[in-house]
Amino acid sequence: MCPIDDSDAFETAAEAPLSVRASVGAMAARSAPYLDGLNPSQRQAVETLDGPVLMLAGAGTGKTRALTARIAHLLFTGAARPNEILAVTFTNKAAREMKERVGRIMGETVEGMPWLGTFHAICVRLLRRHAELVGLKSNFTILDTDDQIRLLKQLIASANIDEKRWPARQLAGLIDHWKNRAWTPEAR
Repeated sequence: MCPIDDSDAFETAAEAPLSVRASVGAMAARSAPYLDGLNPSQRQAVETLDGPVLMLAGAGTGKTRALTARIAHLLFTGAARPNEILAVTFTNKAAREMKERVGRIMGETVEGMPWLGTFHAICVRLLRRHAELVGLKSNFTILDTDDQIRLLKQLIASANIDEKRWPARQLAGLIDHWKNRAWTPEAR
């Protein structure tokens, strides 16, 4: 997990309404260099201040560029504070790149953006924050595939199960199949 303090991530927005906060910085944003080079669709996505924006496009079409420009625009215009922006990516590399690009645009390291990250990182942050609601402790451990296989091998050995008949990877696949269908051993 990243060491960002997200204790104020759900605080209420600034006192002024969004339309007022946005209009204060809108004049400065019109000549902002981060808007240069955007195509009309990208620019529309960047400058839209009311509500969320979903950007769907193929690889190499400028999504990260448009998203980072939008984040910078929201920050420059005062439409949002760093902890009020949710920006979800698929990879850690893309998340790091977005943070770095926003920092370059803003001219400083951007702190306090706990909701910029991968689907997994953001979901883990939310789950840790509200772990008790689903019967977990906030210090739960997530096992990667190698950890799961290693654990299954230990369980197979301790239960004297024939490893040739029930290989750990096959059991992992069976467990995954059951999880995807929300099946439990009792339901079978």
